[in-house]
Amino acid sequence: MPHEKSEHSSTPVSQIAIIEAFAGLEDPRRRAGQRHTLPLCLALFTLAIAAGNKGFLAIGD
Repeated sequence: MPHEKSEHSSTPVSQIAIIEAFAGLEDPRRRAGQRHTLPLCLALFTLAIAAGNKGFLAIGD
């Protein structure tokens, strides 16, 4: 059986399901505090907690 090479396809961040799950939330932050989109931040925090990190210090590491 020949080995097939698969091309690496990059998915735009806006199309990742966990980010889409948070897309409908209203962002309560002031404009000055919006370096990154709220859905992206919430997705990253969720994944960090799912990976076993506990608290902001652990997430930052």
